Amino acid sequence: MVVLVSPGLDEARLELGKALEARMMVTMVANCTVSYSGRTGSDIGEGERLIVLKGDGCVLVHRGRDYQPVNWQPSGCVFQTRIEGGRLLVKAVRPSPLETLTIEMDRIEFLSTFNLKDEAEFILHSSEEEMQKAILAEPDLIEQGLRVIDFEKKVAPGFVDVYGVDSQGNTVVIEIKKDPAGAAAVKQLVEYLKYLSPAEGKKVRPIIVAPSLAKGVLPTMEKMKIEFKPLTLQKSLETLQKRMKSDQKALKGWLGDAPSEKS
Repeated sequence: MVVLVSPGLDEARLELGKALEARMMVTMVANCTVSYSGRTGSDIGEGERLIVLKGDGCVLVHRGRDYQPVNWQPSGCVFQTRIEGGRLLVKAVRPSPLETLTIEMDRIEFLSTFNLKDEAEFILHSSEEEMQKAILAEPDLIEQGLRVIDFEKKVAPGFVDVYGVDSQGNTVVIEIKKDPAGAAAVKQLVEYLKYLSPAEGKKVRPIIVAPSLAKGVLPTMEKMKIEFKPLTLQKSLETLQKRMKSDQKALKGWLGDAPSEKS
């Protein structure tokens, strides 16, 4: 374990390189900018942030507020580091789909490296979160052409599970239930719709995603023009497992073809 307080960029890069090569966990507090390129693109200006790099190749960047990272990359990334123009650059490259997260730091307040030991078994209690993750990973589970824009989108009554647009540019609002969806799900979705508007000339499509519908709820849904898309927990878990295996296979192939680089 190494702990550095206010290290210089050269010292920080040296310890960072050692830790990444050894697949250790790294935490840093630094003044940085963050940019992402891949399916879309984003940039975040300078600010003091918590950066976490894990041994499995995932990276998270947190602000000093909110529980969700402001940017992140999943496991399987390849890390590259260098000093350029008085800044320490950390680049996390995900080979498939090709995505790059670049963190540029001009001042590091804290850096620590850990070799964490955790052999505990993870017991999954399936929930709506797995269904949500499956939809985020494979939007075609709902319909072809669906593009996810946001999830857990905050609106006055609560949080929209999945928010996106369809192939025609219509706004899609999805409420997920792991059990047969009933009147409560319909009421919840209707409340969300009061605070959401479509693009000009388009419409809002409310959709309930669940294994099935409770008895007697379909007429109400038809009256409110709420669609139903069936999705089971089992199908969601199978989708996530398939996606994980595909990512691992793509990473192995990419590493086999890529020239070796040292941090």
